[in-house]
Amino acid sequence: MQENHPQDKSPSLGNHSSKKKNLILWTILIVALLLRLGHLLAVHHQPFFAQLIMDSHEYDRWAQEIAGGAWLGSEVFFQAPLYPYLLAVLYKIFGHNLDMVYIIQILLAVAGCYALYRAGRRIAGENVGLAAAALAAICGVFIFYDVQILKESLAVATVCFLLWVLAEARESQMVGQWILAGILCGVLSLLRENMLLVVLFLLFLPFRPRQRLSFHLSRNGALLLGVFLVLAPVAIRNRVVGGVFLPTTFQGGVNFYIGNNPHANGTYQPIVPGKQIPSYERSEPIRLAEQDLGRDLTPVEVSSYWFQKSFSWIRKDPFGFIRLQFKKIFMFWSWYEWPDAVDYYYVKTISPVLKLPLFEFGGIFILAVIGLWMYRKRLATFAPAWLFVLAWMISTVIFFLFSRYRLPCVPALMLFSAIPVAALYEAWQGKNWKKGTTLTAFLIFALILPHLVGYSPRMDLVHYNLALIYENLDQTQKAGYHYREAISSNPNDFLSCINLGNLAAQRNDWPQALRWYQRALSIEPESEGVQLNLGNAYIALGVLDKAGFHLNQALRINPKSKEALHSQSILMAKKGDLEKALKINDAVLRLAPGWPPAVRFRKRLENLIEKK
Repeated sequence: MQENHPQDKSPSLGNHSSKKKNLILWTILIVALLLRLGHLLAVHHQPFFAQLIMDSHEYDRWAQEIAGGAWLGSEVFFQAPLYPYLLAVLYKIFGHNLDMVYIIQILLAVAGCYALYRAGRRIAGENVGLAAAALAAICGVFIFYDVQILKESLAVATVCFLLWVLAEARESQMVGQWILAGILCGVLSLLRENMLLVVLFLLFLPFRPRQRLSFHLSRNGALLLGVFLVLAPVAIRNRVVGGVFLPTTFQGGVNFYIGNNPHANGTYQPIVPGKQIPSYERSEPIRLAEQDLGRDLTPVEVSSYWFQKSFSWIRKDPFGFIRLQFKKIFMFWSWYEWPDAVDYYYVKTISPVLKLPLFEFGGIFILAVIGLWMYRKRLATFAPAWLFVLAWMISTVIFFLFSRYRLPCVPALMLFSAIPVAALYEAWQGKNWKKGTTLTAFLIFALILPHLVGYSPRMDLVHYNLALIYENLDQTQKAGYHYREAISSNPNDFLSCINLGNLAAQRNDWPQALRWYQRALSIEPESEGVQLNLGNAYIALGVLDKAGFHLNQALRINPKSKEALHSQSILMAKKGDLEKALKINDAVLRLAPGWPPAVRFRKRLENLIEKK
């Protein structure tokens, strides 16, 4: 392969070659489009795509709120805001139409394939660019995330454009290219906050031997200016609504603690058991920090609290911290797609497109290793790619992992994977049969081997999330079936036990509810939610002493639990102590003014006191 390909002596031959390459490129882009549209047609009516859960549901809710008029919002951002704001714009234009969102994401993904082609062509020639685009077009996990209400698809497309701009900027004398690169870095930072750390690594890209320091600094300044232009409005907005200048969000400390504490296992674990839904993910870290310090905290102070909590553990157990980082590095490069809410391997069972022999992460990894070896003496030309991969890995591993968190580095990895694919094409074109046969074997090996590993869906996760969907649709019988199936797959599924108890409680089957809550208690005894539910079950069953014990346990865990205080107020009324019930009700209304259950119970208490 050559970085600059010589022109054909014959103009007609050169023109023929150019037309052939254009035809290949258009074929790649059309295949990318058709595969994604085929996948959309297969799954758009299925649960997880037509009915949303977890982060997807939260993005959808937040976007509808924004589109309804709350464009400024009222709190400092806890989650990266760009994706829900873009969803809100689409909802304003097309209405609440998820299929239209998926189509827009698919079109952006195809544009990303083109951008990756341009990046590869600029770095190592036409054939590498075409190979990189082809790999992106037929990458299974890319197709999987292009049809989800998640920010990963947009992040991948943005990375493709960033790699293109960085490749152009390194060869150009124009400062404007570096400003554009900074703007794209800022956009990525509003999709995935760890991009702010990646920017620090990218500051090395303008460096050239024998160049003056002023040249290097001017390019760095331009890159940082582009980042500033994107993040400054967000920082000002956070200042207006929350009183603090924050360029993105305040969840950095929380995420660092989740990934680095004595009980961390490398992936996500909720800070409070049973409270791993987006609303609690914001409120619980604030509550615990304020409860521990005994005062109200600003968002910056909350983040700082969790950072300090992690650093305290690291100082006590530095070797444990180091072991954990190596574990996360292994997880980062694992061929397994670590699931979040939607399991990749489950969706492969319902999508004919994903059943095709598409490239998996493991195959991209194999080809990238081969490509690195082939280009080992010319790695400087690939600096935008390997520096981005290295920086993304470090900035992800330092927190915690789902496989979708590593996804934005895959386009950069594909630039290396494209090297042996391009070399294969050139070998057959040049009738180098030995090299062509060897590289063909490697390509088949990389394509097939990850499929032979035989990863299967995590059915406890699949059934639990299906149950959530059916419960939201008020199909409680189906929800109960899937909760039980989740427990069959994982007997320690704490949340399924609680939710089965809740379904029984809705039917007023309190003995059954009690059995499920007790099972949940045996799994997570320090859960505020299960202690509260046990208290409510015992109230319904008339076992008031046990009800009081469990409500006190809930309040020990969370002294400001309005739900536990409300139940305690009901318990006092059941015991006939109306004055104490009224006093506790006052405390609930001070914590949550206007909370409907407390307001209604207040009226009942006042009526009972008047009659007495």
